[in-house]
Amino acid sequence: MKSLFPYKKLPLGLAAFAAAVLPCVFAAPVAEASYEADDTAGVNRLDFIENRHRTERENRLTDAQVETVQDAQEMQKHLRYPVDPEKAAPTSFEGDELTYDQVTGEFTAVGHVRIVQADAHSFASEDSVRGNTKSEQIELPGKAHVVQMTPGQSKIDLDGYKAFYRYGARTGSMEEARGKVDHQYVTGKRFEFYPDRVEIYDGTETKCSANQPDYMISAKHIEYYPDKLTVYHDAKFIVKGNVIAKKHLHIVRAGEENPDRDWMPRIGYDKNDGVWLRERLEKDIAPRVEARFTGKLMTKNDRGGRSHGDIIWHSPKAGAYRISYGYFEDGDENWIKRKPEFGWGYGHRIADTHWSYGLGYSIGRWKSQQTGIESNHQVYTIGFSREAVVFPNRWYFTPSFGYSITKESYDDSTVRGMWVDAALLHEFDNRWAGYVAYAYRKQTSENSIFDYDLDDYNQKWQAGVSYRMTDRDRFVAACEWDAQHGQMNDVDYYWYHDMHCAQLILRYRSKQNTWKVQWQFTPW
Repeated sequence: MKSLFPYKKLPLGLAAFAAAVLPCVFAAPVAEASYEADDTAGVNRLDFIENRHRTERENRLTDAQVETVQDAQEMQKHLRYPVDPEKAAPTSFEGDELTYDQVTGEFTAVGHVRIVQADAHSFASEDSVRGNTKSEQIELPGKAHVVQMTPGQSKIDLDGYKAFYRYGARTGSMEEARGKVDHQYVTGKRFEFYPDRVEIYDGTETKCSANQPDYMISAKHIEYYPDKLTVYHDAKFIVKGNVIAKKHLHIVRAGEENPDRDWMPRIGYDKNDGVWLRERLEKDIAPRVEARFTGKLMTKNDRGGRSHGDIIWHSPKAGAYRISYGYFEDGDENWIKRKPEFGWGYGHRIADTHWSYGLGYSIGRWKSQQTGIESNHQVYTIGFSREAVVFPNRWYFTPSFGYSITKESYDDSTVRGMWVDAALLHEFDNRWAGYVAYAYRKQTSENSIFDYDLDDYNQKWQAGVSYRMTDRDRFVAACEWDAQHGQMNDVDYYWYHDMHCAQLILRYRSKQNTWKVQWQFTPW
């Protein structure tokens, strides 16, 4: 959600419900993010462009999928009538030996068998295939390769055994298979295919293409509904072979992958904390109620480690309710302790428009770890944002605005006012990209008792440029101008290096003369 509220992270108090509500409230481009840059100088705004590249890579077709599409198109050129989606598609058969009984409709094919349907299904086997044209079914009893590129259905490229398919009903199954379903690499003891979904039993799913993935989700039962959602039953979150979290029911809606990747650990180094490890665990404790634990271990300074916990109840019609307790850190390494805090948030798309809104309220006891000040901290907020406006020639515009009220018992203060954010992004070509943005926020660290997620000024301009040297290496320079006092506040430099299933980020902040290194799992 950073690109919607880049004035630091979120308007103060919105953080109480952002993780639970905003990812599904404020739709693309934010929810789809997989790359997470730091938010200093607005460099996270480039996440939108980088995630478009990620999506393009993920949706890139395999050679077998391209071949199937081409063969299906070639078949359709020679048909007397267009393919009727309500009927079984015309089918071609290839093999070293073919037999066909016109009376019963039974057929067999042996050796280098390939079957292609005009609706972009293909079945291949080095062994044998048998079937029946009258009952409209195909059976591959040995090793099989199945490809599905039918519009409106999941894109499939699987190798397995004992494939069976009723091409009239568009249903089938496959045993002991592995490959790709849409943009996920999957394995499973059994696959079942339906017109509206794919189901996997005793399966795994990951975006890491390695034979031994660094991270994955395993589940007893996975349901894929293309472009809608994925449902995991009895899910286990696994990193380097170790189970780090479990959930009885885990649901990911299309475009919301990023919030559900927070379970993967991150490792880094910076001047203040030394080497650090951040981990987040979650567990269902009741229907629609989950507990989360977030911890950070640090080798430097006297803190050693800090953590916080959240209990969240999700109500489909009433939003999300959260109770939080523990230590929280912002992007400038400022810490506060919530002891505890209650938060509520609700949001929704506005009718059939591209705009969405979010409402929030939070109240809790805050304690600054820098000043020791304690206060009953109370926040009301409302926010509006629009999906990115896409202009010709790869220009993008992202607007958002809102209003917040913050009250403190420590000095009986109240800070109320608008916040506005707008950014213009441009891809010059496949290597160069840049952005310029303006942000205003009434609340600052100068009129607040807590310097948490706040700047020292209420107006700023941000600009940055990104250069992709190779497919795996990207360099970024970003700056932030304090428009209130008329001075440069940040000039930062980044190097992003994508490894097989992870990403290394090196950041140098020239104004502060500090370095930061971060390593995180990132799908490639």
